[in-house]
Amino acid sequence: MQASVNCLLALCVLALSSLGAFAHEPASDCGAPSDINDGWAISAPEKQALNSTLLCAMDEGISGRKLANVDDIVVIRHGVLVYERYDPQSPLHVDATTRHRGYSMTKSVVSLLVGIALDRGWIKHLDAPVVSYFPENPDLRMPDKAPITMRHLLTMSAKLGSSEAPGASFEYDDGETELAGAVLQKATGKTVDVLAQENILTPLGITDVEWIKDPFNGIAQSARGLILRPRDWAKIGQLVLNHGIWEGKQIVPASWIAQSTAEQIRVEGPLPAAHIKAEGSRSYGFQWWLGQSPGKEHAVQWIAAMGFNSQKTIIIPALDMVVVFNASRQSKNMVAPELDLLNRYILPAADN
Repeated sequence: MQASVNCLLALCVLALSSLGAFAHEPASDCGAPSDINDGWAISAPEKQALNSTLLCAMDEGISGRKLANVDDIVVIRHGVLVYERYDPQSPLHVDATTRHRGYSMTKSVVSLLVGIALDRGWIKHLDAPVVSYFPENPDLRMPDKAPITMRHLLTMSAKLGSSEAPGASFEYDDGETELAGAVLQKATGKTVDVLAQENILTPLGITDVEWIKDPFNGIAQSARGLILRPRDWAKIGQLVLNHGIWEGKQIVPASWIAQSTAEQIRVEGPLPAAHIKAEGSRSYGFQWWLGQSPGKEHAVQWIAAMGFNSQKTIIIPALDMVVVFNASRQSKNMVAPELDLLNRYILPAADN
């Protein structure tokens, strides 16, 4: 009789311990990253204090066409890849090895290059007139253009297309980033694609790269030309989150990361077409958008590279998180649907 009681107790203990184990397991393997030997450490969301149930609910909503159309989502927490999804119905037939055009996310990479150029003395300071690099250019010698500086270009306040005084207000213009790229080329003798490969991409282990070239001069576009795999866009975000450090090496000066991702100018009036209804992003640094999302107890601040068709690399310092969204189809509200995914599923998943 005693042996039977002991056996029953043992079975109960085993059952309870099994239930406890399952309670800590992910709800499913949805979004489980694959290992493609690209340098990312990989783990389940729970190991990085993320609720996989919410991530899976987002996955199911996207698959069921009830949520925003996205080609891919990548989530990094504590420097570890914890979640990724690729839409099998995307026109690009994307997976972890597919490059995705970042459009204006390229601008933020150019900002990193400016920080490196300042640190190495290729560019002396942000407030030198741009015309000093191009004395042969009659347009830049005009009275309304002669005061333009790199600072104006980085804050989208140069007013290249108007007679308004530089620095007066924010006015989104691809031409300003293209001119910043031309300054980099003049100062270094190298185009932005070469500079980025040598000073940022190769140190991050990013080799699968493409740049859209200008059809007239064949030069890589500074404003919208960079094409990377989603997980490589996440490396750019992680570099910024790490204050410019990658694997123990300072790639971009920490002081530049702090300066370029701090508010430099307010974004007043209507947002540019590529950022319609980007709630929460009304501040701009040096080619970085700054915004916030609602949190459980207080607003969550974020830094983002953003581009046409809702391309986003979002850096969330308080949560030690990087999130990448890519899309190839123009969504109805442009940026807002993906911020909705961030606000309703990804950020709450970190509220454990």
